Amino acid sequence: MPMRDSTIFSHLRQMDEADLPWVLQVEQRVQRSPWTFGGFERALHQGLNFILCDALNHNMGYVCLLPVVDELHLLNLSVDQPYQGQGVAKAALLALMQRFADSPYAMVLLEVRKSNKIARRLYASLGFEQDGLRKNYYAVEDGSREDALLLSKALR
Repeated sequence: MPMRDSTIFSHLRQMDEADLPWVLQVEQRVQRSPWTFGGFERALHQGLNFILCDALNHNMGYVCLLPVVDELHLLNLSVDQPYQGQGVAKAALLALMQRFADSPYAMVLLEVRKSNKIARRLYASLGFEQDGLRKNYYAVEDGSREDALLLSKALR
């Protein structure tokens, strides 16, 4: 586990091909339905992708965004296990919203599992509002499906 002083989120850096092995390892550890290597490769070529770093430039997590006209669709936000529960995701989202506040993008959109109370609290604390529901959107380990809440937040 990293030293406590290095666990504070510091900055975003652009994700590149060299990051994909690490990203895929984290994805397998932290996601219920992990993306594939090909999914991350497509994200690199189609979106805005960042590694979440601490002050010592250690990787803490990652975020994948897909620009669609004047909106950013948040596709994947993951924090590696040693850094979870320390405010990394919130700090990263705040940094992203600040980074894109004066951009052509007017809004951030995302889907979140209805059962993911931690993420839902995080998004609500940042002013995201529910716009809709996607029935049976996510696969569940037992073969059933789970609803996704559609959330959005204006960037300006």
